[in-house]
Amino acid sequence: PGAPAAPPGPGAAPPPGSRRPAGPGSAPPAGPGGRRRPPTGGRPDPGRPGPAGTGTAARPAKGKPATGKPNGKGRPAPPRTRTGERPPASRETRRDARRPGLAPVYDVDGPRIRLGVAWFLGALVALVASPYSTVLLYGAAAGLAARQIAKAWRSVSWQVDLATGLGALPVVAAIGGTTVAAGALGAVVLVALLAAAAGPDASAGRLAGGTGRLAAAGVMASAAVPGLAAAAVVLIRKESLAAVVVLLLMASAYEVGDFLVGSGASNFVEGPLAGAATSILVAFPLTLVLISPFDRAGASLLAFAAACCPLGQIMASALLPRPDAPASALRRIDTLLVLAPVWAAAAAAL
Repeated sequence: PGAPAAPPGPGAAPPPGSRRPAGPGSAPPAGPGGRRRPPTGGRPDPGRPGPAGTGTAARPAKGKPATGKPNGKGRPAPPRTRTGERPPASRETRRDARRPGLAPVYDVDGPRIRLGVAWFLGALVALVASPYSTVLLYGAAAGLAARQIAKAWRSVSWQVDLATGLGALPVVAAIGGTTVAAGALGAVVLVALLAAAAGPDASAGRLAGGTGRLAAAGVMASAAVPGLAAAAVVLIRKESLAAVVVLLLMASAYEVGDFLVGSGASNFVEGPLAGAATSILVAFPLTLVLISPFDRAGASLLAFAAACCPLGQIMASALLPRPDAPASALRRIDTLLVLAPVWAAAAAAL
């Protein structure tokens, strides 16, 4: 008793009632309710939010990109994107990338179905009316198709005009019969060769020299392909009205099924298969009553003709520098490029 008390150590708690300030390493004093108050004058902890009313918030660690985790408001923070990063490819882009070079391309812009119906009705009226109206309709289609082929290959202007006439020439000559039409095809080939060597500007795709002349000859000769198909339609019309109407029905049925299914398909096979099936279903009742040319060729012509329709589409793509080149007239009669000559042979029109 009477001895002085030992001074408290550095880590000892202060005696009750004392107001000794806390040291640098000591914990802050407890506030009301036993909760400890944050230290004053110090730097806020970056890992936890600051005290209410101070305006300080948690800061993310440096060097780490923002993620999609919820932010302070409960909403997911947008992820950061690197500069120059490409957006993901759409479904149409991925589908077109898988198409081979000669696969049919479907143009879905505009009133395509109404235009197809209008073409069918106009062709039906022209075929039923007379062979001369058939020449007018299909001659114009073949000439315009040949013009579009030459323009797609970037031929010079006078060659484009010449190709238009060469495409319509066999169709007009077909009104005189098979011999006259064959002579017109030979004249088309001869004129194509002469036009290719007509001058220094005789080039396709603006190629110079012998390469340009050879390419120009090929482009000019390709004008005879739509004319050959349209001429076959005229020859069939002269031989049998029933045969040419059945040809129109089969080609139109194929185009309807091919467009409706193929324009939304993920591969290039579904459209032609749907078109061939539609064409067979439409023409099958006609084989039972032996409508021309089934009375001569039999029901086996049905499957063979359905297979010729997609071959015509492939041939049309081969006539163009790329399958999606603008050639609406050529695409309107591309189903007939192979089917019409085969049908004319079956109907004994050739």
